[in-house]
Amino acid sequence: MSLSHLLIAACAVLTLASCESTGRVDAVNPTVSELDRLDTQWGLQPRRSRGAPKRTYQYSAPSSNYSMPASPAASASAPARETLNTAPPATPTPQLDPATVNSLR
Repeated sequence: MSLSHLLIAACAVLTLASCESTGRVDAVNPTVSELDRLDTQWGLQPRRSRGAPKRTYQYSAPSSNYSMPASPAASASAPARETLNTAPPATPTPQLDPATVNSLR
């Protein structure tokens, strides 16, 4: 027998030995239906559906006694924003000392 035949035989024996004859299945990463089945199998009550998520928003229109402010002067009392159409003030350029520049080189 060659080495590949021995490896295949060893893998087959290990695979058959790892299978259990009880038919039990590990519950790692189960689906929802598997969880439901296991819950009832373990004696728990089956889950009750809560329904689908709500996709609507209930809007109630303002009542008839709601009204806007009567005087437009209340909104005019706020000061107007200052607008300038000029260039920003010039910033002075710093004066560099040639000795400092030469010491950095």
